[in-house]
Amino acid sequence: MFRSKNRGALILILLSAAAWMVAYNAAVSADPVGTTHAPIIEGVSVSPLATVAPTPTPGRHAGMLKIKPEKFDFGQVAQQAQSAPLTVAATNESKSASITFSSIRSADPFHFQSDGCSGTPLAPGKTCHVMMVFIPDKIGKTREKPALIFVDSAKNSPQKIVFEGVGIPGPSPTATLSATPTPTIVGPSLTPTATITPSPFGTAPPTMTATVTVTPTASATSTCTARPSATPDVAHLVLITGGQASDGSALSSAEVFNPANNTFTLTTALGGGAMSVGRYGHAAAAVDASGGAAVLVTGGFDAAGVANSTEFFVDSTHSFISGPSMTDSRQGHTATFLNGFVTGSADVLITGGQDAGDTVLKSAELTVGVPTGSMSTPRVDAAATLLELEFASTCPGPAVITGGSNGVSPLQTAELYDPARLTFTLTDDASLGGSQMNAARVFHTATLLHNSGAGDKVLVAGGEGVAGVAQASAEIYDASTHKFTLTTDLSGTDMTGTRAKHTATAIGETTVLITGGIDSTGKALATAEVFDLATNTFTAVGSMNSARFDHAAALLPSGKVLVTGGEDGSGNTLNTAEIFDPNTDKFTLTTDASLGGNNMNVARKLHTATAY
Repeated sequence: MFRSKNRGALILILLSAAAWMVAYNAAVSADPVGTTHAPIIEGVSVSPLATVAPTPTPGRHAGMLKIKPEKFDFGQVAQQAQSAPLTVAATNESKSASITFSSIRSADPFHFQSDGCSGTPLAPGKTCHVMMVFIPDKIGKTREKPALIFVDSAKNSPQKIVFEGVGIPGPSPTATLSATPTPTIVGPSLTPTATITPSPFGTAPPTMTATVTVTPTASATSTCTARPSATPDVAHLVLITGGQASDGSALSSAEVFNPANNTFTLTTALGGGAMSVGRYGHAAAAVDASGGAAVLVTGGFDAAGVANSTEFFVDSTHSFISGPSMTDSRQGHTATFLNGFVTGSADVLITGGQDAGDTVLKSAELTVGVPTGSMSTPRVDAAATLLELEFASTCPGPAVITGGSNGVSPLQTAELYDPARLTFTLTDDASLGGSQMNAARVFHTATLLHNSGAGDKVLVAGGEGVAGVAQASAEIYDASTHKFTLTTDLSGTDMTGTRAKHTATAIGETTVLITGGIDSTGKALATAEVFDLATNTFTAVGSMNSARFDHAAALLPSGKVLVTGGEDGSGNTLNTAEIFDPNTDKFTLTTDASLGGNNMNVARKLHTATAY
């Protein structure tokens, strides 16, 4: 029990506290905590996803926030054009304290493309990402210190990042007159409305519905410039994603192969993370991102059926960032980086596949969620080939899509994608003057042969035909005539055996390595062969150490080829990998003492292996 004078003192304390609370609540009512404010700061933008709140006061146990990179040079970008996106990673290095962001701001001409940090506390040990682009508004060098500011509850708040870049004059357009008849596209007469979704691959153009009349006029064609190297941001690594496990489940794990020591390491062991969902029968494409090496992963079978989700692997953090959804769920589709930037971002052409309702699709999209013209024919398990070397120039190249199945039977047709018009045209259409393939094919391969001086050619090999079994025939697509010719009609040979579900990897300007697959009896193959365009012939080379189909292969910087996983002839899903040396025409397991490497950490088939 308190004495009387102690009770009196306590009452006075309580009355004082109550008066202070009344004053505080009045202040809060006038300016509620958490209200989104529009800061009026000339030349400064706030992430569209951010809520500007009072700056948290770091406590004694506040975390440390590590920002990577701390500075970045976007290089030369044409005035008013948009650079490729830079990924900025923010990592909470605390072991126990979460970090709350009060604001994330940027200074012009550096702009947000997406914000994965605002709105949710960053847990200990976790990383979030912000995507930034440079849109120069003047000619000359721009350096902002700081260009990006994180204000948060970390001990080291605020964190400031320096960006710089050079604005250069844009290319002078060259007028090209089109003789195409005037098309008229008529839709509902509505006021155009735009829906923009932030994307790691660029902001999708506004979606508009309106009455449109197109009049033939001279169209401007940008001047394309060659890049100084095949890919300016190459990491010289191979990303292995997903696949089907031995028990039939979809894998979310991913691993990176390092050819310097022939080892596979899970992305989680590299401080990153697994994919957001397990997937197999998906598609992946390396893209040219100025912020570093990156790979786009799309669709495939997941635990719920067929996915329309995408994610973006960022090498600098070994993490996956969820991307925007595709316009359709897809498996057995293609994904091809076109080299250039039609939509103002790194463009990946995604075609066909089969959706969650088992419908075979003819739809296509450019980047993710940006519809482009549809193919002439629905196709699943087709092959798509960029008709120029990857990362060779700054303008998008055309692509040819061959074969596949319409859901009933294999297809003999092929079509050409024109990135300038965003259209597909059958190669045997009168406007192209080409032909169909000489055989229907599905589960085949199509490989670019960059034959200097003679135009680009594509080797189309094997696959299942109309009889539903693997075939040995192969043909050459000539990009200059749009015609297909059997190798046997070019004084060459068929493959040394029948194959479907094999891999084909260019190992030079005129040579291709073919590995594994299944033959016409359904038997898994360990055999391999090399095609030479000089003679249009196939020659057997040393066999692999294991029979494999539904495996994946990738070209290494040394010119050797990495072959991974798949299923063997006994129904086993493999975790083994081997390397083909074109100097000896032999395969060596990565675990061999001469290579000193390891197996994949997970057995997988129907996965992807992407050099980036």
